[in-house]
Amino acid sequence: MNTFRYYYLSGIITFFAVLLIAAPVPATTHYVVPINPAAADPYTNWSTAGTSIIDVVNCAITGSAPRIVLVSNGVYVLTNQVTISSTVTVQSVNGRDVTIIDGNNQRRCVRLSAGSVLKGFTVRNGYTNDYGGGIRCNNSYVQNCRITANVCSNYWGGGICVGSSTISNCEVVANTNINSLAGGVYAEGNSLVVSCVIASNVVTNTAGGEARAGGMHAEDDTAVIDKCIIHDNLVLSSGYAYGGGVELTKGAVVRNSFIYSNRAKTGGGIFVYFSRGSIQNCTVVSNFADNGGGIATICQNAYTTYVENVISYFNIGGSHSNFYMYRPGWHESTGSYYVVNNCIASTNEFSTDASVAAGYYYANNIETDPRFENKDSNDFHVTLNSPCLNAGTNASWMSGTADLDGHSRIDRFSGIVDMGCYEYIPSGMKFDIR
Repeated sequence: MNTFRYYYLSGIITFFAVLLIAAPVPATTHYVVPINPAAADPYTNWSTAGTSIIDVVNCAITGSAPRIVLVSNGVYVLTNQVTISSTVTVQSVNGRDVTIIDGNNQRRCVRLSAGSVLKGFTVRNGYTNDYGGGIRCNNSYVQNCRITANVCSNYWGGGICVGSSTISNCEVVANTNINSLAGGVYAEGNSLVVSCVIASNVVTNTAGGEARAGGMHAEDDTAVIDKCIIHDNLVLSSGYAYGGGVELTKGAVVRNSFIYSNRAKTGGGIFVYFSRGSIQNCTVVSNFADNGGGIATICQNAYTTYVENVISYFNIGGSHSNFYMYRPGWHESTGSYYVVNNCIASTNEFSTDASVAAGYYYANNIETDPRFENKDSNDFHVTLNSPCLNAGTNASWMSGTADLDGHSRIDRFSGIVDMGCYEYIPSGMKFDIR
């Protein structure tokens, strides 16, 4: 009897020991409020919450993972940048409308790295002569933020500079880049910019030199812009001024995105630099440039530019309103074009000139009016009688993905993708009558 009880109890002890080992470690949470005379390190409850985001984050970094910093409503004017690393999550309690990080026009607001997360803030009035006026991040995440009124001078990313990171559900609005590249977002490496609004950002070159990428710049094969609305961005220079809305290079991709009312000298909506980028299922309308109001490309190196399932229409751009393919004159054009299943007027703008590119593949492109719901009211969904309906080419990346509205990217009735950033959804209901 005693022996039985011994082994039975040993089993119970072992069982609970396994449970203790397998149970998740609770997060250490630290707190921030705007004013608190009783603030005390380590700030682990609201009664002793810190008043400086910097101090509380520095405290959290020294603790055991996982670490969370919760920030209450308020405007937090910085005396230095907030540096977040070591998988720390800094999160507002009530969202970006009421929780503001302010750089006071003297410094970058936030620097993230090493798996850290910034969630639910307005990040404003940052300034730097380095990368990312408001935020610079590497291997990290920015979610549900508004990034606005930041300035970067002589480097990249007026609003935010991103390396191998994810930006999701953010507004990047009214930021400025002076004398360089990317008014709103600069993204490189394994980066994803998804479900964001990128609007009213500006790149200007005060010396009349090159200025590029009013809304955002993306580079590298693994950099993807997905389900974004990009509008009213601007590139200004008396010299070269490229890519009012988006600039792509080194294989970057923009897909499922609505790009409108952007402006530059060349490539008002999208500019593909050095013939290496992919434009997939985008709607590009009402953009303006001297040449290539919608899309402009340079086929300078031995790579391929892909344009698939795109609507580029009603843009303004000299003799090349919707699609401009050109050789700038300073380098041999050795790249190629793959332009398939698009609605672009006119297809006469598609070049076959060997001095512009080394190779061309065109198939199933149309120039018929796409028949939007109401372009005068900025409703660029296609109608039931649109030639863009069920007229695209399905691709592997579409499986299980959504369009800009969140609907299935491939129509479940026809099984064929539409051109543009939106799938047509019929009104009413469909019944299967057997």
